Amino acid sequence: MLRTVVCWTLIATCLLATPGALNAAEPIVIPADAAWRVLSRFSGKASYYTVERDTEGAFLRAHYLPPSKTVILYRKLQSEGRYHTLRWRWRVHAFPQGADERVEGRMDSAAAVYAYFETTLRKYIIKYVWSVKYAPGLDFRTADSSMLTKMQLVVREGPPPQTQAWRSEEVDLAADFKRFFGADVDAPLVGLGLLSDGDGTRSEVQADYAGFELER
Repeated sequence: MLRTVVCWTLIATCLLATPGALNAAEPIVIPADAAWRVLSRFSGKASYYTVERDTEGAFLRAHYLPPSKTVILYRKLQSEGRYHTLRWRWRVHAFPQGADERVEGRMDSAAAVYAYFETTLRKYIIKYVWSVKYAPGLDFRTADSSMLTKMQLVVREGPPPQTQAWRSEEVDLAADFKRFFGADVDAPLVGLGLLSDGDGTRSEVQADYAGFELER
């Protein structure tokens, strides 16, 4: 009995002496702040994203007005690696009219969240969207995929559009990556992106993003 008590005491002491040991499972919070930057290679020069606040805290607001060029916001992860879970919240105030993510010239989404993965040879992207055309659950390989970059689009929210209310999302990044790109591909998550656009349909689009969390 004494030996058992001593063993448990030693285990507790080791845990308390190891920084972060008790917090290993805590999610990594990615705040809505100025660290989100324009992904210049794929964006226009004028950003239409701002950091705003409400009673729940800070959030990123996208307000696209035609005929502006679209802008993707990007957040490089300080700790790249393998993550299982991604969470976020979003809400839409204005939807692109007549948009269709599968038709050239009308491929606008009210809101989109990108998960970027990379190897030394290729880039892999999962694009989660709020669509005005398709119901949640649809996924397909995008037309702009190539030998060096593969992108899979996944509809998370769809019609009928319900504006003004926050929607919470949780996706299994590990399972989605394996399903779309194969179990033999080992690519760490390197960053996240945001896009709200209406250039194809010449629509005003407005959406908010917040509550980003990652779990290993």
